[in-house]
Amino acid sequence: MSNRLGEHYNRYSDNLFIESNQNQLNNQNYDLVYNNESNTQYSISQEPDLQYEKKVHYLTISSKDRNVTAYPNVNQYSIKFPNEFKNIHSIELIQAIIPDQNDVQDEPYLLLQIDEIQDVMVSNDKNIANAFAILQLAAPTRAGTFIQIDRRIHEYTVKYYDTPKAYLSKMTITILDSTGAPFDFGTDTPSPPNKSFQNTFIFKIVTLEKQRRVLNHRNVY
Repeated sequence: MSNRLGEHYNRYSDNLFIESNQNQLNNQNYDLVYNNESNTQYSISQEPDLQYEKKVHYLTISSKDRNVTAYPNVNQYSIKFPNEFKNIHSIELIQAIIPDQNDVQDEPYLLLQIDEIQDVMVSNDKNIANAFAILQLAAPTRAGTFIQIDRRIHEYTVKYYDTPKAYLSKMTITILDSTGAPFDFGTDTPSPPNKSFQNTFIFKIVTLEKQRRVLNHRNVY
C-alpha cells in the first residue's frame, strides 16, 4: 500500500442516489384539470374538503337567436350561451313555447332533443330514450298563435348529475315529432326570424359554487 496522502480514498466511486419523491408525479393528469373536454371526470367532486352551495340560473333558449344561414329551419339549431356553466348539479325544463303552425296540435306530442345532454329518460321507444323531454302541448288561446306545455300532463323534466357536469357552453336543439323526424313548422320567411315561427325553451340550471364565507384557522403542516 502506498504511503501517499489520500491514497485510501476512492475518488471515482459510483454512488446510488434515491429520489426523495417517488410519487411518479409525471403520471398525474394535470393537463386535464382545466380541460373543457374532461367534463365530469375532473369535477368538484374530487375536492371533498371544500364546501359548496347551490346557485340557481334561468336560461332561455330561442330559435330567433340562431344563425339563420347555418340553421334555416326553426326545428334545429345551436345556441352558444353568453357565459358558460360549470359544476352543474341539475338541468330542468320549466317551460316551452311552440308556434301553432302546420297542424302541430294534431301531434300526440313533440320530443325535445338536446345533443349535449344524454340519458335523461328511459323508454323502449328509441326516440323518447334519446330525447331530453316529451312536450305535451296545451291548446292555444287563439289559433295560429303559440302553445305552451300542458302542465297538467307534463311533469318537469330534470337531469341530475351524480358527478357534477364540469362544463356546458351551448345547446343544440332539435324538435321532433313522435316518429323521430324533425317537425316541419314551415318556412321562416319572408325575413327570418319571423316571430310567428319561433320557439322558446326556459331551463332552470343549478350549479355548485364554493361558499363565500370567512375561512377558520387552519393548521399549517
